[in-house]
Amino acid sequence: MSPGPSVLIEAASLTDVGLVRERNEDAFGEKSLVGGRLFVVADGMGGHAGGATASRLAVEAVEAALGTIPRDPPRALREALEAANRSIHDESQRDPSLRGMGTTGVVLLIGSGGCWVANVGDSRAYRLRDGALDQLTRDHSVVAEMVRLGVLTSAQAAVHPRRNEVLRSLGTAPDVDVDVDAVDVSVGDVFLLCSDGLSGVVDDAAIAALLADDSAEDASRALVEAAIGQGAPDNVTVQVIRVHAPV
Repeated sequence: MSPGPSVLIEAASLTDVGLVRERNEDAFGEKSLVGGRLFVVADGMGGHAGGATASRLAVEAVEAALGTIPRDPPRALREALEAANRSIHDESQRDPSLRGMGTTGVVLLIGSGGCWVANVGDSRAYRLRDGALDQLTRDHSVVAEMVRLGVLTSAQAAVHPRRNEVLRSLGTAPDVDVDVDAVDVSVGDVFLLCSDGLSGVVDDAAIAALLADDSAEDASRALVEAAIGQGAPDNVTVQVIRVHAPV
């Protein structure tokens, strides 16, 4: 269903370098649009300046591409991530020190006309509804494909040596394939965008329990703390978006 023209959106975003990495290569963005809100998380790769540059460029390109809720949201989201891909790839070709850089990207667009998610890579979007947590995006990764093919179980994928290898990313090639889906949304829903610094170490049951907090800010802090409690081997970025009824 459509969330309606007068629902309230409460959101909080938080990122942390974690306990192992020297630099935070994640980035996030949040933007108020005419008719809605835009959220984006990017998890950079390419080491040092490369990963951080790629994720920053991705967020900037997506935010620049969308200033209002478009008439055709799936097309607009796809084009926004394609623009991000071009921006990162072009920069990597201009600067030899950035060659090979790339990033994941996951985007949530929510407005009076509905809700949509788009993604490239293995950063995720979730929705919590009535205590049930659903993953809204499909990971574009080696182990996710192996799970889909029945070669690995989900438990095996979580510890597989190739678990960090993505099959799609922004910026590593001139073109990119983007997944876009319309998502049902109702008052009371809680959405989560996150890098795999969270989803790779905190299981779905724990994520669901922490998202149930009444405060988006408290939930985002608790999620990051949960990842740190599991050793936080990677950067951790979360965005928590709650859909409230109007006061």
